[in-house]
Amino acid sequence: MYKNALKEDLIRVVEELDGAVESTDTVAKLKTKIEKSSTFESDTDFVKTLIKNYVDERVSRNERQATVEKQKIELAKLQLAQLKKEVELQTTKNKALSLNPAAKTEEKQT
Repeated sequence: MYKNALKEDLIRVVEELDGAVESTDTVAKLKTKIEKSSTFESDTDFVKTLIKNYVDERVSRNERQATVEKQKIELAKLQLAQLKKEVELQTTKNKALSLNPAAKTEEKQT
């Protein structure tokens, strides 16, 4: 029932079941609060589903966040590659201008 559930998931379940959560509550204490709740006693399957839903929601949120972070990294890599190409182009232009000083005059006129 508590497979893959983290403390934050159990806190949400206890709060959903109208239980009070103390900052000092341990995972074991949160489990006890859940199992002693009137909702658990009357509808265990509902509570199990609630726990599973909170776990699934957290996992999905973390996966989305990881995907966004990967996309940001890929974008940064592409921007870096573009900057490298721009530097390479400018370096090539500078070399060409140093080899052909007459090209400086032509470039300024255009």
